[in-house]
Amino acid sequence: MDKKEPNMTNESKKDWLILNLKTPVEYQGMKITQLDMTGLRNMTGRDLNMVYDLYMAQGGGGVAMQESTLLFAQVVASRVCGYPIEAIMELKAKDSVYLKNRVYRFFFLSE
Repeated sequence: MDKKEPNMTNESKKDWLILNLKTPVEYQGMKITQLDMTGLRNMTGRDLNMVYDLYMAQGGGGVAMQESTLLFAQVVASRVCGYPIEAIMELKAKDSVYLKNRVYRFFFLSE
């Protein structure tokens, strides 16, 4: 008897680190419709130190749980996706919260 592979829909194959924006962002001629955060999986400690430095340079403060802040998520997205931080900061509030939650989930919850 032939075994059939499970029916995989596009939704079940979709990577949770790819964020499709509810409201696209236009910034200096760029149209951003999606943030591909899969690069988080390849970040090194050196990359993370650069993110912490950029976070502090952007006004981020405190050392406890900065990974749970919106600013930290924006800096990470800028670094991982290659968009300027100013473009990431133009995301609508709802998309910004989705971004923050995905970054938090990556660092603190199981994949």
